[in-house]
Amino acid sequence: MDKPSIETGEHSRQQRMRDASAYSARLQEVMRYNRLPSSDYPFAMAILRAISQGDTEEKWKEALQQRRKISLSPSPEKESSSADTDDDYTRLVLRLKSLTLWPW
Repeated sequence: MDKPSIETGEHSRQQRMRDASAYSARLQEVMRYNRLPSSDYPFAMAILRAISQGDTEEKWKEALQQRRKISLSPSPEKESSSADTDDDYTRLVLRLKSLTLWPW
């Protein structure tokens, strides 16, 4: 059952902070035991930011794709297809799920 709309703003802000705090604690635990590959750290931090802002997985994925477009310039020797990008994303999700760092 949905909460009354009067409480929604404050309640959702508090819930986002609790969720972000829990995710941060889990992230710190994984890092303490050196189980998070350094290449995945920026993604985990982006997820933490998304959680704290209340973003959905779809919104986070869109932002991720935008960052990739900006940071990856096409090079003649290594062209990335849409299938490769989807594969990379799937592998990232699986790695983060295995560390219980996938919140969605």
